[in-house]
Amino acid sequence: MADHIHTPNDGRGQRDVFVNGNRIDNVVWADARGGVVWFCPAPVRVAKRKDIIYARRLRGTVEVVARG
Repeated sequence: MADHIHTPNDGRGQRDVFVNGNRIDNVVWADARGGVVWFCPAPVRVAKRKDIIYARRLRGTVEVVARG
């Protein structure tokens, strides 16, 4: 996988994801180069008329920082 793509299970440890300087929780997928983040807003819920978890997309300046 490319170095600019981040997922919770990619084996690179825990990280914090920031979009335009705001920390985002429950991130499913982040592309630091493309400026796109998919996340599940709290509380996590099921999408209407579908059996999938509701997720949203954010765009902006994405920064991924390793937790110390």
